[in-house]
Amino acid sequence: MTFSYYSLGPSLDPRAVQVVDLPDRVEDYFYLSDGIPCASYLPPTTELGFYEGAGDMLTDFIDNPDRMLYVSQRVQDVLKSRGLVGAAVELLPFVLLDKRGRRVRESYAIVNPLVRVSCLDFERSKYRRTASDPNELAEVKLLHVREDAIPEDAQLFRLGELPRLMVLRSDLLEAFQQAGLSGLAIHPAGTTIPG
Repeated sequence: MTFSYYSLGPSLDPRAVQVVDLPDRVEDYFYLSDGIPCASYLPPTTELGFYEGAGDMLTDFIDNPDRMLYVSQRVQDVLKSRGLVGAAVELLPFVLLDKRGRRVRESYAIVNPLVRVSCLDFERSKYRRTASDPNELAEVKLLHVREDAIPEDAQLFRLGELPRLMVLRSDLLEAFQQAGLSGLAIHPAGTTIPG
C-alpha cells in the first residue's frame, strides 16, 4: 500500500485556544522534543492553561509554540484503536485550565511519539544546518521523505534527523478526519512548512 506523509505544525487559527506555559511548568520539557519517555518529568497533576491572548475555541489538537501534541480524549481514543499507545507513542495526561484558571472537563494529554525514523531525502528537501554543528539540522523548510526507509508500522513518528519534527502517515490522518477531530494542522510532504 502506498501512503502519503505530512509534517505537523501550528494551526494558526486565531479563534482557537493555545497553551504556551509548558516551559514555565515543566522544568525538563525539552525532553518532549526528543522522543524520550517523559512520564517521570510530567506527572498527571501538571497544570497547563489557556493563553490569554488566544481565542476561545477548544479543539481536539491544541495549538502551541512548543511543537507539542496536546490532544483531547477523542484523539487519544483514535491512537489507542490503532495500537499506537505504548511502543509508538506515550500519552502524558495533564490538567487543562481555562482562562479563568478552572479545570476543563475533558481529559487532555500530550502525545509523545517515541519512534524516530531517519528518512529525510537530503537531495530533494530544503533544510538549514546549525551554525555550531554542520552535521545537525536546525530546521526543515521543505520535507521529502525516503519512503523505503520508513517501517511499515510507522504511522506517527519523529524525523530521525530532526526529532522535534513529527511526521504523520495518511491512513492515520484519515482516521483523525473520520473521527471529526478539530485543530490538526498538517503540511503535505513536498510543500513548504510555514514558520
